[in-house]
Amino acid sequence: MFIEGKIIFISAPAEIEINGEPRQKRTFVIEENSDREFKNSLAIDLRGEKTGLIDSFNENDMVRVNLTYRAKQSNKEADRRFNSIGAWKIEPLGGSSASGSDLPF
Repeated sequence: MFIEGKIIFISAPAEIEINGEPRQKRTFVIEENSDREFKNSLAIDLRGEKTGLIDSFNENDMVRVNLTYRAKQSNKEADRRFNSIGAWKIEPLGGSSASGSDLPF
């Protein structure tokens, strides 16, 4: 599954704890590529070695993001579930470049 759109937010790297282990986490938000007046957006998490996937992109870059997703059970409440959306690949779309420059060279 993938989403194409404009990066509208990139967080700074943060350290979180997963199963007692410190890990890096970074979140970015993609706004859908459409002509609709009110566009949908999606927050996508990067964890561990994947946090570097967003380093070569800037806000307002147009990208295609290949997604991973799953529903997880809360560790604190057995009847609570939440969605986890991550990325395993980010590619620039036409008119955008990984360096943030539109120059052809």
